[in-house]
Amino acid sequence: MNCRILFALFIACNVAATASVDSCLAKLRPELTVGEKDLLDVSDRWTELRRIEDAEREIFLRNAGYADSTGSIPSKIRVDEIVSCPMMNEEDTLELRLIRVVGIEGTKDENIYVVTTRHREIVARSLIAALQATCESTFLRACTMEDDGSIRVGQLRHDFDCEKDEFLKTETLPGLTVRIRDDGSIHETVEGE
Repeated sequence: MNCRILFALFIACNVAATASVDSCLAKLRPELTVGEKDLLDVSDRWTELRRIEDAEREIFLRNAGYADSTGSIPSKIRVDEIVSCPMMNEEDTLELRLIRVVGIEGTKDENIYVVTTRHREIVARSLIAALQATCESTFLRACTMEDDGSIRVGQLRHDFDCEKDEFLKTETLPGLTVRIRDDGSIHETVEGE
C-alpha cells in the first residue's frame, strides 16, 4: 500500500513539474519583455545566469550560425541560460528556454534567443532581442509579450558617421511576431507579409 501511495505521489509530482506552452509563456512573461536598457546591462536585469559550456555551447552556437567559414567557433563567445520552463505536449516533454549569447562583433554584441528543446536537443529558436553596436551603426531588436501569448519583436538601426562622430539617421525595420507552438516549433511572421 505504501509503495502505491509513493508511486502516485511520484507521478503527481512529475506531472506538476511540467506545464503547457501557454503556462510556460505566462510564467516567463516578465522575462519576455526585453528593451535596450536590459541589453546594455544584462547582469543587472538577470542576476542568476547559468553558463552553458562544452558540447551544449558548441551545438547551440553552430545551430545559431556562430561558426566561421572554417567551422570554428571563437572561444570568446559566451552563452548563458537566463531561465527555462519544462512544458509537456501530447508526445513528449519539451523545454522553453531563454538563451543569452555575448558575441564578439563591434563594441556591443548582446543577443537573446527563445529556444525550445527536447532532451537538450534544439527543436527551434528565434532571436527575440539584440543590441549590436559598431562605430557605423547600432542595431536594436527588442520584444514584449502580447496578451495572446505571441512575442512582438520590433527592430531599428541607427546610422552614424564615424569620421565626423555624428548621428545620421534612424531606420525602423519591419517587426516580427513570434509564436511558440505546442510541438515546440516556432513560427515567425514578418510585419506586412
